[in-house]
Amino acid sequence: MATVTNLKSPVDQWKCGAAPITSMMTVRGWSRGPTASQIGKPAVHIASVDLKGKAYELLRQNSSSLLMEDIYKNPGPLQFQGPGADLKPISLCVEDRDYMGRIKQLQEYLEKVKNIVKPGCSQDVLKAALSSMAHVTELLTIMSSPSYSGQATI
Repeated sequence: MATVTNLKSPVDQWKCGAAPITSMMTVRGWSRGPTASQIGKPAVHIASVDLKGKAYELLRQNSSSLLMEDIYKNPGPLQFQGPGADLKPISLCVEDRDYMGRIKQLQEYLEKVKNIVKPGCSQDVLKAALSSMAHVTELLTIMSSPSYSGQATI
């Protein structure tokens, strides 16, 4: 099975890979009746839909209009040229909005830290803030380096 990651970026920054389909499979026991012996059949692992996720929530909110209106952005395979070439799937756009929401949440936390840790705060608060920020900075520096593979060894 072919895989493509980094889909939010321009096409020339996509990363292609492959995985054997058998690595996604398991053998399940099936029987045709209470007295029949079980037969092992290969099956793909079940992948659950996050029913509390942003993409599912958007689908649920718009389910009636999706049934009645022709509002599909990209109904076929990826388009590299033409009017649909620059469109992203809705699920990726929702993730982008969620990403910006998390950035805003981080900025709010940083503002709270600024308001708590200022001249006049206790030594304990200052020590805790310095220790925490040193660890966070070290971790983010490692994760943002070009050699970071996404696999933390901490």
